[in-house]
Amino acid sequence: MPQCMVHNVGFYAPEARAIYSMALNEAENKLAVARSDASIEIWNLSNLPFIDRTIASNLENFSVEGLSWCDNRLFSVGLHGWLVEYDLFRLNVKNKWAVTGEAATCLDAIKPHLAVGTEQGYINIFSLNEDEVRFEKFLDKQEGRIICLKYSSQGDFVAAGSINAIRIWNVKTGHAIHKMVLGQSETKKNTIVWCLEVLDDFSIFSGDSRGILTLWDGKLGAQIESYQSHKADIIAICLDEKKESIYCAGVDPTIANFEKVKVGSNDKWVKSIQRKIHDHDVRAMVFNKGKLYSAGIDSYLVCSYHPPKTLIKYAPILQSPCVEVGKGLILLRYAKRIELWSLGSGQKVSDGYKGAVELKSKPKKLVTIQKLGKNWSEEDEPEAIVCSSVSLNGELIFLATSTGFRLYQFKMVEDKPELTKLDDLDDDNIPCVQGTFNNQYKQLIVALDNGSITIYDWEDGNPFISQRIDKNKEYLSDTVSLLTVSTCGKYFAVADCKSNIVIFAHHQDGYSFKAKLPKYNVPPTALGINSGNVVVVYANNRVVEYDLAHKKFTDLSRKLENSNGWKSKTHPVRTISFDSRDKNVIFLHDDSNVVIINKDGLKSSKTNSKSIKMAKTDKQSPMVNGHASEQLKIKTIQKYKHLVHFLAIQEGEFVAVEANPLSILEQLPPAFAQKTFGSKLLKKDLTSRICRSLSIKTFAVDEVQSIIGAEDEKISLDRKGFSKYFKSYHKLD
Repeated sequence: MPQCMVHNVGFYAPEARAIYSMALNEAENKLAVARSDASIEIWNLSNLPFIDRTIASNLENFSVEGLSWCDNRLFSVGLHGWLVEYDLFRLNVKNKWAVTGEAATCLDAIKPHLAVGTEQGYINIFSLNEDEVRFEKFLDKQEGRIICLKYSSQGDFVAAGSINAIRIWNVKTGHAIHKMVLGQSETKKNTIVWCLEVLDDFSIFSGDSRGILTLWDGKLGAQIESYQSHKADIIAICLDEKKESIYCAGVDPTIANFEKVKVGSNDKWVKSIQRKIHDHDVRAMVFNKGKLYSAGIDSYLVCSYHPPKTLIKYAPILQSPCVEVGKGLILLRYAKRIELWSLGSGQKVSDGYKGAVELKSKPKKLVTIQKLGKNWSEEDEPEAIVCSSVSLNGELIFLATSTGFRLYQFKMVEDKPELTKLDDLDDDNIPCVQGTFNNQYKQLIVALDNGSITIYDWEDGNPFISQRIDKNKEYLSDTVSLLTVSTCGKYFAVADCKSNIVIFAHHQDGYSFKAKLPKYNVPPTALGINSGNVVVVYANNRVVEYDLAHKKFTDLSRKLENSNGWKSKTHPVRTISFDSRDKNVIFLHDDSNVVIINKDGLKSSKTNSKSIKMAKTDKQSPMVNGHASEQLKIKTIQKYKHLVHFLAIQEGEFVAVEANPLSILEQLPPAFAQKTFGSKLLKKDLTSRICRSLSIKTFAVDEVQSIIGAEDEKISLDRKGFSKYFKSYHKLD
């Protein structure tokens, strides 16, 4: 492979968007994840976990306090006081219904009913029909806020947690039948019930602000047993599929596990293992097929299981693509803005040089773009970005939100950036899900949320619609998840979440259907076209290459299928790239690896596509499509952490965009303080004051002297010495 130069971009710092709530759809193996900016990510857990689709936040639905699935329909509640249903095809709000009791704080569902808890103590019961939701009734009002609630296994009762008490309602009569009062750890300090789980025998587990996990008898309304499992609030608990094991965590991020064992003729819950996999508050946990998924303030989705002891972390990176490149330019997408940067240029080096190159010019931020809208208080607020793109020459920038999309013209005038919005863009008020440029023909290709595709051309600098490709269920049956244009510009490929992949070819009169790839039962995560070959990587890291001219799979597909080590990766492939100097070289990358595949050794195949079946195989085969093949050259580069994008920008030059884990860590609040062996723990209020000073890096030595002097601490108070002294303590929120 020829030598190349890589621009290592380390200034991309995605927001550390905390995860507040999660809901599992066991039937579809989908996990809904609600983040602090009110966006919802739908993760597909069937193979390697990846973001299947994203529902961006909007200025009306600005809060997500609880999530729940009911019959493959997704619902949420928030501080705005609405029950919201989402359209998983169009990726926006489908409908909403007002709830009684102001802000809604929690919900739970059991087909065909939904229960919503509110700030004023009302529990609203909704019934679900095929296409609608109808308010049925609300249960007897309680005093104070309802913080959490759970249905019984049959849906006859609802248990709700609040301040100092747990109540149980009979859904049919609407009356409360039990009130279970909790103790207090300190006088005049309320105990908050943060979470509940209900077993099949109507036993109830609760986690509260004392750090105590309590088991209750729901039939009698009496406490059975309690466990002091944590040193601070328990915010999240979850059961395994058999409901014989329970996990709990919270402000004290240690995940404690209790298992049900047989003691004589009775069942008893005993403490099992502990896991320390988070440093900050754990806000949500779900258990799925032997794996525990946990998340919280640190913004990582973490998968852990044993045996073997395994821990996999998924960083808070937006759904791909969140980076686009042009010649000397790079477009970075954040949750509510996009940034256009110029890449740095390096000094000239001798041929054959390997290593870091000194910069001649540094990267520079050229422009930041936001789309403002009116929020609930009629104030300007940036809208969430759905997708974005930049043309190869950097002259055009595409930006889409949940209310529509915009096109900007960018140019440098006397070394100063100038940005102009292009008005009168047809259909720009229709939301879209994907968009990209065909630089060869100066076109913009937009996949609208209704399933159709719109092509824009330019005439005298003014964009106009040149073609519309209507929705066709024979081609695509779900939301468009991937949209890419071939390196030559002749083809563009569209893939949906149900593994339908369609290729369109460019002709004089526009685009026409070219081919549809054989359907695989695993959704794709990356897609690319080069030299008439389509390369697809699926969520199980299966790689296939399809020849459009001969309409068959190439030798590469079978060779990679027989590679045992290829499928052992823990993260899905995000991007596919090609080397313009050698059509036989393919670049793939996941969270931490860049994989280079060289097809030089493979011989051409004479058999048709039926010789390659979309099925798993564990055996090595010396034959490829009936022909002996040489060894496939695969090289893996392991030097990155949270690699977001790896793509060729021009001949011999690549861009590697990395989200530094430290940039995410710097955005997090202080963690829970725990006493460590050999150290004396500062008092809670003292530590909080010092941490706040350290976090803004403006504390004065005199101020620190007064703080520590009040606690009779005799230490050196110079800035360097204090930092060294404080290093042994964990920060406290």
